[in-house]
Amino acid sequence: MYKYLRGYSRRRKRRVTKYVTKESSSRVAPTRFHTILADPPWDHQQRGLKGAEQHYRLMSLDRIKKMPVSDLAEDDAHLWLWVTNASLRDGFDVAEAWGFTARSVLTWVKFRLGLGSYLRNSTEHLLFCTRGKAPVNFKSQPTWINAPVQEHSRKPDEQYAVIERISVGPYLELFARRRPPSTRDWSIWGNEVDADIRVPGYWVPSDDQHQRRSEQERR
Repeated sequence: MYKYLRGYSRRRKRRVTKYVTKESSSRVAPTRFHTILADPPWDHQQRGLKGAEQHYRLMSLDRIKKMPVSDLAEDDAHLWLWVTNASLRDGFDVAEAWGFTARSVLTWVKFRLGLGSYLRNSTEHLLFCTRGKAPVNFKSQPTWINAPVQEHSRKPDEQYAVIERISVGPYLELFARRRPPSTRDWSIWGNEVDADIRVPGYWVPSDDQHQRRSEQERR
């Protein structure tokens, strides 16, 4: 899952990444985005009988950092990056590797005890990151939200309202598990959805489906 393709030079990967619209998609996705939301499957302290590994496949920090997210973002863009308490420091490193600077932290307060090696986790965090001069449309957002916990790893739907108030579209969600409940211009990518874009070097199941459809259309 998310196998990293070898044989591409850095320059070649950067060039190919810009052609991300899927030919057979029912909608034409943008090739670059002003706002990117990402919820990586961090592997840091996520293993074990009750960890995230039991629910989905994890990615190493190195593979997450190598994703060509910088090429998917406009020069003036926002990144919203989900991190756990254990991966908080890694999140700042990933944001930098993707070409962004972390500016603030939005904390999701769950009011439910979770797992933890030292303290019991009842929070997750959404790093607000910027690059260039993308506008911040709403500057009265508190640094926390309270929202109900749903199935494992699912982030609250309230995140979309927060992001859309602050950041402009078009929007891209990486590692999506479903389509956002929004009327705004969202594209999605992940191994549990029919992805709107391709990320070179990071295979997801819908890539094969779209490839077969494209081949059938050319016959």
